[in-house]
Amino acid sequence: MTTAGSNGAPEGAAEDDPFAHLYRPAEGESAPDTTPIPGQPRTPYSRPVEVGRTQYGQQSRSPYGQQPLAVPTQTVPQQSRYAERSRPQPGEERASGGRGKAAVIGVVAVIAAVAIGGGIALSGGDAGKSDGAAKPSNRASAPVSSSANPSSSPSSAPSVPPPSTDTIADASKLQLQDAPVDNKIKNAKSADGSYATLTGGPTSTVSWTISVATEGTYKFWVHYNNPGSDINGIVMVNGKQFASPIGLQNYTHSSDPDQAWTRSNIWPQLQAGANTISISVPAGNTVPIDQVAIRPQSDGTPPW
Repeated sequence: MTTAGSNGAPEGAAEDDPFAHLYRPAEGESAPDTTPIPGQPRTPYSRPVEVGRTQYGQQSRSPYGQQPLAVPTQTVPQQSRYAERSRPQPGEERASGGRGKAAVIGVVAVIAAVAIGGGIALSGGDAGKSDGAAKPSNRASAPVSSSANPSSSPSSAPSVPPPSTDTIADASKLQLQDAPVDNKIKNAKSADGSYATLTGGPTSTVSWTISVATEGTYKFWVHYNNPGSDINGIVMVNGKQFASPIGLQNYTHSSDPDQAWTRSNIWPQLQAGANTISISVPAGNTVPIDQVAIRPQSDGTPPW
């Protein structure tokens, strides 16, 4: 038995199929042919299909003896779209290749840095060993360089000869500093007629290193030339200035240099052994000296 709202479905069909209302045609659509087929039970005109049971590429059986619709077949590729995209195209490098190269380059850089650091450490240790080995040779060569220093001293500094035991000496043979030697003035007492001229100032000196047997007071004599005004000379004994100057006056009262040779002395205290006596004149004065002499204090005879 059918009713007006059953669309040809028998009574109780809604109870058999709770989803029968979903198969009703929409408004404006004609209902499919529901003529019973002999030997086939009456079912709703649209068969429901379970989700996931539809098979692509196969013909489905059409209910009610209708011809199945031709469904175009489509070959589904076996690989996924992601796999197809991950394959590098012609002229295109794989994105992961850059990261791989960067990793390799980083490893190589680390190895190179370790190798360079090790090389520097090894070379630094070798250098320290070589420096330490070279130090003994430097210390050994130090005495050689120190012995060469006297020969490399400036020519202006007078060399110190061994102490003289003579009691008289030519001034031109002594230690001279800024005291030129000449022989133009006649009547000099020196062996060759030469003399050394003090040009004035503390840098122009005539020095004599003499050795005496005993400590005591001696007479230091100077033979000089002064045809002009009186001059007071300055005497240094063993590096200390003598208390009183030595008078270098014009005792001859002659203005002729050839006739103006005379003598003067002081009494310094000398130590036993070597003693150095130096003489100079104030700046602005010139005094030629041809000989010097040393005598005991008790000896009252002049050397000239």
